[in-house]
Amino acid sequence: MKNKERLLSFEEPVSFIFSHSALREGWDNPNVTQICTLNQSVSEMKKRQEVGRGVRLVVDQNGNRVRDKRANVLTVIANESYERYVAQLQSEIEIEYGRDALPPPPPRAQKKTAKLRKDYMSSPEFKELWGRISQKTRYTVSIDVDRLISDVVAGLDAAKIEAPHLSVPRARVAVGEKISEEEGFEAHRMSATQTAAVPAGRALPNLVDLITDLMENTNPPMRVTRRTLLEIYRRTSNKAAALDNPHGFASARVRIIKDKMTDQLVEGIRYEKTNDRYQMSQFEEEMQGWEQYMLPAERSIYDRIIIDSDAEREFVKELEKWETVRLYMKLPRWFTVPTPMGEYNPDWALVLKDRGEHGQPGEESFIYMVTETKGIKLLDKLRAGEQRKTLCGKRHFEGALDGVEYRLAVTPDDLL
Repeated sequence: MKNKERLLSFEEPVSFIFSHSALREGWDNPNVTQICTLNQSVSEMKKRQEVGRGVRLVVDQNGNRVRDKRANVLTVIANESYERYVAQLQSEIEIEYGRDALPPPPPRAQKKTAKLRKDYMSSPEFKELWGRISQKTRYTVSIDVDRLISDVVAGLDAAKIEAPHLSVPRARVAVGEKISEEEGFEAHRMSATQTAAVPAGRALPNLVDLITDLMENTNPPMRVTRRTLLEIYRRTSNKAAALDNPHGFASARVRIIKDKMTDQLVEGIRYEKTNDRYQMSQFEEEMQGWEQYMLPAERSIYDRIIIDSDAEREFVKELEKWETVRLYMKLPRWFTVPTPMGEYNPDWALVLKDRGEHGQPGEESFIYMVTETKGIKLLDKLRAGEQRKTLCGKRHFEGALDGVEYRLAVTPDDLL
């Protein structure tokens, strides 16, 4: 561009791709850097799939990854439901990794390998632990329909659902090689944002069909009978919102139904053993990871532990110094517990030396435990989704399995 500033205009060749379902599973294009959402969606899984297409490193014409931070920026022009999702996602990352998230991976040369200690796996303590926790289960749940309808109606009556508005800002974008050291473009605002209500007289969708479709696209999918949906609408005092903003009304209703139904599912969940187990042969003999995210381990079944957060890093350091710990392991990704909110992967399994009345180790007496490390040890401090999965984990391990304790912990002292 010879250091000259130029303005983007529609007289120049500009490409726009309008797609339907392209950002879901099965579409492999790493060069997605801008997403403009046109539809209203309440499915977190759908949003995760869409955002996931945009957070990968872009590639050049030869297919090589480009690590320039200026190129690897995802811009989402979002509707209201997407804005809430992004805010929640950023909050989850901050809770999981801290305000300063873990840095990007170091060069490939700094990768290390964690090796499985087969002698640890053949020890009586591990065999006993694995024999207790490897049992698979299934769950049964029950729903009180009258209570569900009452809870949803109360939530819907209290919900603030505004009529849709259009916001129209005007700006121009200047592009040049020396506009900024960090970016090659800058925006110039041309006028104030104009906001106007969407005019009335629009064709209204079939609310029951719309809500049913949204329910089936939640994660996991949920189904409610048409009779229940009609009864909720009949009882609510917020019927005007369905006429002013049918999509907003449907989204709010689905969100409330999902929350209230999930609460009931967790409260009444019961686990029972199946005839299936996880097998020891599923453990990988070697696992690779970045050196800065791995810690040497003497008491683990692997000689290195791959950690996902600072909370896990501190937890492992303390476990290695804690004489009460006989052995421990980070549970692999394939070790999951079924829940109404999807599969749940607990963090750790441990064998602790039992202590007698005066603090002395008991003779060949051990405690077998599964624990979750979220950096928080109070259940009510967790997000709603994490609370529910933690409660299901407790019901699975302590309710259906034999001799397994389940704890939420920050440090090993919380296991006592």
